[in-house]
This record gives sequence, structure tokens and C-alpha cells, in this order.
Amino acid sequence: MPRDKKKISVVIPVYNALPQLKACLASLERTARGRYELVLVDDCSGPETRRFIAGVKGAVKLRNPRNSGFAKTVNRGLKAASGDYIAVVNSDVAFFENGLQGLAACLDADPAAGACGPLTNRTVGVQRVVLDPKVERDTASLRAFAQVMRLRFPAESFEVHRLVGFCFMVRREAYESVGLLDERFGTGCFEDFDYSLRLRQAGWKLKVAKDVFVWHRDHSSFGDHASFHAWAVKNREVFVDKWCRKALAFLDELDPALETRPPARRGR
Repeated sequence: MPRDKKKISVVIPVYNALPQLKACLASLERTARGRYELVLVDDCSGPETRRFIAGVKGAVKLRNPRNSGFAKTVNRGLKAASGDYIAVVNSDVAFFENGLQGLAACLDADPAAGACGPLTNRTVGVQRVVLDPKVERDTASLRAFAQVMRLRFPAESFEVHRLVGFCFMVRREAYESVGLLDERFGTGCFEDFDYSLRLRQAGWKLKVAKDVFVWHRDHSSFGDHASFHAWAVKNREVFVDKWCRKALAFLDELDPALETRPPARRGR
């Protein structure tokens, strides 16, 4: 199916941080008007945010009866999304011209790519671009920088071993092959690394679109850095327990079988 005929769903989990949500939606409307399905999942935000979401026209709107955390909130959005490509976007992300379509083009260019993400100003790993503080504080400068990246690296991407979950787009076939986010990660952190690993285990590539830059405020829904750090420490333990310790248990199960084998004869 041609790219312009493919449907894009944008799933945004929301927990308060209303000014950032407004800026995110405004950036999508400005740069990709009418070219996506919007799915807003409110994780039991306060009255002001709830009233704002109720007034957003044309969106699929869901609300958790109680605060359920990032993974479960995103999963509700994934289930409701109908797009061929599904973008999971934090509410504190802002897009620039052709950002959403640039991510779709990245997936279009490689059928083996199950998911892709953009470059940004605040994250960890290879997706981060270090900006001059003056540029980062000025919207016009950020917009100009995003345009420079589009013009300098048109349709370029590179393969990565993980994508950070502040903003990523997944191909429906890839999503259906691995399923939902693991809800053991609760409020957030490491569920994106877990999902990346599962996609790669299923045989999908992960890409970063070099010509797509988005602005990221950084952990708005956590309230403060201390809360984010606490969840990061907790969920790192969940990740290690799920992957590393189970791998060690698998090796432990092999050891008794190896011990029962007759010793190999050594030639003289």
C-alpha cells in the first residue's frame, strides 16, 4: 500500500502535565493536520486535564478509572488504534514539519524494520542530539534545527539495538507479532527496552530516522526527577529479573544434564 494511503495512529498516554499536552497536540495539528488518528488515554488525570481532553475534537478518548501507569495506559491505546503504523508519543514531545510522516517513511523504506524512532534533545543513548542551551530554549531555533536535519539527511536512518519510549512508531505487523507492553513495568522506565528486545527476538529491525528531530521536555508526567529516578531503579530490577536471571536459570537447568553425560575420551 502506498505510504500516503497508510493510516497512522498516534497514541498519547496522558497524566496531567496539561501545558505540555496542549503543545504536543498543537505541534501535531500544525505539522500533520488530518493525516493521523489521535488516541488519547487519560491515566486518571485531574479535572483540568480531563476537561481539556473532553473538548478535543475527533480523537478516540479513553480514561483509566484509577492511575495505572505508562505500560497499561499505552496498551489501552494500542488496542484502540486502527492504524497500519502506530506512534506511541509522550505528551511532552513536540513535532516539527514532516516529523510524523518522516517516521512512517522510515518504516516504508525497510519492510524488515518493525519500529523506528526520532532524534531528540533529551534522552539516553544514540538518539540524543546535544544542542546549545540557547537553541534548546528557543522554538524558532529548534524549528530551524529540525529543518536542517531534514535537508541534510533526507530519508537516512541507522539501525539500533533499542529505542527509547518517549516517541516511537511500530508497524502493525510487528506489534501483532510481539503483543502489548509488559505491564509489570508500571508507571514507566525499561518497558521500552523490554519491547525493543522482544521485537528484535521476533526478527524485526529497529531504526532511527536521522532526518526526524522532535523536542522532548523530559519526564513531565513523573512530576520531578527524583520520582523518575526511583521508578528507573525499581524497573531496572524488573528488567534484570525478567531477562538476565531467567537466562542464568536456563543455564543452571543445563548443568545437571551435562553432569550426567559420560566423560569424553581423550586421545593419546
